[in-house]
Amino acid sequence: MPLSKTSSEEPRNPFSRLEFHRTGIGLLPDPHEVDPGVAVHLAHVAGSQRPLTFCSCASGRRGSCHHLQQLRAQVQDFQRAANGRNWAELYQTSVWHGLAQVLHEGGPVELGDLRVAHDPQDGSLRFVHVSGAEPLRFLEQSPATIRFLERIGKIPPGRGFADRNGLLRRLHMFLRSPDEQHLNKAGMFTNRQSFEGGLWWHVAYHGFRELGEDARFRLRVDLRTGGLYFQVSRVDAEPAAETPVFEVAVAPAYAARFVELLQAIASAAPVPVSASALFRAGPDTMLDAPELRSAVELLVAHGEETLDEDPKRAPFRYGELAFVEELGVLVRLDDEAHRWADRDPEELRLLPARIETFRTEAPHGLEEVPSFLEAPLGELGIFTEFDYMELIPDENGEDEPALSGRGSELKLDVRYGFGADEVSLTELLRAKESGQPYYQTSSGWIDLNAPSLRGLSSLLRRKELREALKATGGGDSVRLNSAELLRLRASSAKPIRVEGLSDRSQFLQRFLDLRPAEPLELPAGLRSELRAYQRLGLEWLKFLYDNRLGGLLCDDMGLGKTHQAMGLMVMVREQKRVQAPFLVVSPRTVISHWRNKLRDYAPDLRAVQYHGPQRDLDAALAEGDVVLTSYGVLRNDVKRLQPVDWGLVIFDEIQQIKNRATQGYQAAAALRSRLKLGLTGTPVENSLDELKSLFDLVLPGYLGTEDDFRDRHGTDLEPDDWHLQSLRRLTAPFVLRRIKTAVLDELPEKIEDVRTCGLSDEQLSLYRQTIATKGVALMKKLENKSEPLPYIHIFALLNLLKQICDHPALALGELERFRDFESGKWDLFQELLEESLDSGQKVVVFTQYLGMIDIMQRHLKSLNVPYTTLTGASRNRGDIVDRFNNEPECRVFLGSLKAGGTGIDLVGGSVVIHYDRWWNAAREDQATDRLYRIGQKRVVQVFKLVTENTLEERIAMIIERKRRLMESVVVEDDPKLNKIFTREELIELLREPE
Repeated sequence: MPLSKTSSEEPRNPFSRLEFHRTGIGLLPDPHEVDPGVAVHLAHVAGSQRPLTFCSCASGRRGSCHHLQQLRAQVQDFQRAANGRNWAELYQTSVWHGLAQVLHEGGPVELGDLRVAHDPQDGSLRFVHVSGAEPLRFLEQSPATIRFLERIGKIPPGRGFADRNGLLRRLHMFLRSPDEQHLNKAGMFTNRQSFEGGLWWHVAYHGFRELGEDARFRLRVDLRTGGLYFQVSRVDAEPAAETPVFEVAVAPAYAARFVELLQAIASAAPVPVSASALFRAGPDTMLDAPELRSAVELLVAHGEETLDEDPKRAPFRYGELAFVEELGVLVRLDDEAHRWADRDPEELRLLPARIETFRTEAPHGLEEVPSFLEAPLGELGIFTEFDYMELIPDENGEDEPALSGRGSELKLDVRYGFGADEVSLTELLRAKESGQPYYQTSSGWIDLNAPSLRGLSSLLRRKELREALKATGGGDSVRLNSAELLRLRASSAKPIRVEGLSDRSQFLQRFLDLRPAEPLELPAGLRSELRAYQRLGLEWLKFLYDNRLGGLLCDDMGLGKTHQAMGLMVMVREQKRVQAPFLVVSPRTVISHWRNKLRDYAPDLRAVQYHGPQRDLDAALAEGDVVLTSYGVLRNDVKRLQPVDWGLVIFDEIQQIKNRATQGYQAAAALRSRLKLGLTGTPVENSLDELKSLFDLVLPGYLGTEDDFRDRHGTDLEPDDWHLQSLRRLTAPFVLRRIKTAVLDELPEKIEDVRTCGLSDEQLSLYRQTIATKGVALMKKLENKSEPLPYIHIFALLNLLKQICDHPALALGELERFRDFESGKWDLFQELLEESLDSGQKVVVFTQYLGMIDIMQRHLKSLNVPYTTLTGASRNRGDIVDRFNNEPECRVFLGSLKAGGTGIDLVGGSVVIHYDRWWNAAREDQATDRLYRIGQKRVVQVFKLVTENTLEERIAMIIERKRRLMESVVVEDDPKLNKIFTREELIELLREPE
């Protein structure tokens, strides 16, 4: 049970950020976030059949947020680890809860009546009651002590400490019973609330969280004051030792209860010796401690009355128990009825009655806890961020000054600055590997679980590095490959400096600047004249190749991603002398595009298509340098393609295989190559999970596991979120994105215009009737969160509603009678088409419905306007595109969004009309960029048609939100329905028009 592990094992405890009360669980906020939230999960709440969950952050107040997602995942993990038992059951059946009850019965202590003082003599923390008594001492100075102070609310605000007490108080308040709420309104509290709000509940709770079953309990006597203390120690497995953590002053009247408790939970609990047996012992009584015989005889000579009458023994009386210092044993005082029961005992066992003793010094100069936190804990604070990172290459090593990813490493001394201290990476790794949650320096404790040090865990997954840490003893050097070094570089925005002027240092600096070790030399075999930004792109690709990395080239459509990829292939063949074949995987419709580009601009590379029913891989490999295939063939022929050692693998339009559950994705992951490169203008279409999937293809393992990634980055990040900045730093070395307006001065302007229209009366009636007959039942299922989402039926309904917005004839399947129906959007389209044609421009129209293309064809024929059409069924795509671009009389291009949105150039057109909106901005932008690309000479006008007060208007809002998601993560320098819309978004889409 993870909750029973010691604090030294806390890094392996997945519940370290949780706090518990009754049936409630709360997640501590991350202080690095701009909008940190306290997420809460409450089970078995009166009046609710399901657990209540909510978060205090801005996103949580609007609905779900990544804090709640993290909490839900941890609650599920906790329930599995607890075998279905909840927190209340675990805690209330523990020895800790019994300890709290005995302490509370012996004397309740309110947290507000305590002050915390630091004893400079022994370093302990003393909890002093207003009465002057000291009910509790903390003997251990560690981060666990700070967590206890956080839990009881004795930490001054600020300084980065967690508000654990505030979270616990919230849980206390949320989980009050109706009776408790009623009493609280009258200013009264139940006994249970007093118990749960007092010191002893918090002490036991802290012990259960930090020590669990790995604790040892014992009674101790202070020989100076006579005070009886219940001490709790941590049992450390390696090395085998005990560390005293805290001790509790036992109320004299409850000493016997504590002894009974100890006997129930501890194997070495004291068994008090009977006073009547002790004082009736004679010369023939056998003792298990013969060295004490003279002391026993002296006690017998003075008589049992000395325990009652000697004033020096008064401090050592604890109700029905007493401590006899001469023997070091605990004695049970018998009543009159038992005074003579053990006359002249044959044997007297003293050893089981022994308890430990200690002697304190008279306290003086106690410091209030604020000064304790200033010194040593203010200066010895908790570091969650380093001040700088310093890299020192090993000048004496035999390795060459080069990194080559997973195949080779560079030996470095990596040092972090924390306050006045420098700490080596190896020191932190050894501390993390040994299970320490914190590493202590003269300046403070370093939180090894802080976000800036999360990279340590991924390093420790490498067996060779773990073994090297053990073998090097106190050495500070460590071998890191390129991905590991870049991950460390991305861990923080703090400065990184390279020490030294040697070749190794200069190489390392170039590596951190993402520049290849040698200057770029343009390959002679590339006939394409690269622009300045394309040369920078090729230099970046060379950097990736030299270091056995992978990446995503995400330039805007039309900026020549194909040319940069061809430049890499030619360079690798010419300059690296690589003879292994290259593989290009693309959508089927783009294979001919690659063949033509390679023929024209890289003629020395023989391109061969591996496609069609008669395909032969052996023949293709024998005949060509570059094998061109499709994602469909890759999926079907993975067993043939996987054994080949490819020199390069390039995935064009890589977003098409972003779903890791598909066979196509798994086939792509199985390919073997020194470098995998993804080309895409849209690495993020709907969620951050898509970016993670693509990274796992081109750079496996770099972003960690799916759970790690989701916990760290969530799914919806605000622009200024700390986690978003971290994700940008982490992915930036492997993502290159340039936008047209930034790199193409000669590219004309692009004007985007959303044109709205209303539903005709005919459309409005049909829209409302469809929702009334088909949408009501679906809406009920959507609003009931316990119901699974019927995606197929929802998708069908959404499509029908979109078709109604397009044209009633499309929705009713009466295309030939389209003139008999009225449509607001069709009227708007005719106006825009006529205006564009009258101004002498060529028009490109995109729609997702083939039926709408049929209606447009009928309309253009009636106007005698020449046009061309491209759909998924079209053959000779190149001829269709050439006719539109090159024949002046061909004025209109009609294309389905799927078929015409990728892999073609439509620079002959200058007006784009998106007749209906796709589910995400990425697909629309791809289609628009068929026109807005290199070679375009005219201003491009983009019209997007939206029907007001329908799902189209709401889709437009969702599209814009998802566009901002991609732009926030990937900055400059066939989707499934449940990946497109949330339940809340679906409810919004299916609302009836007002």
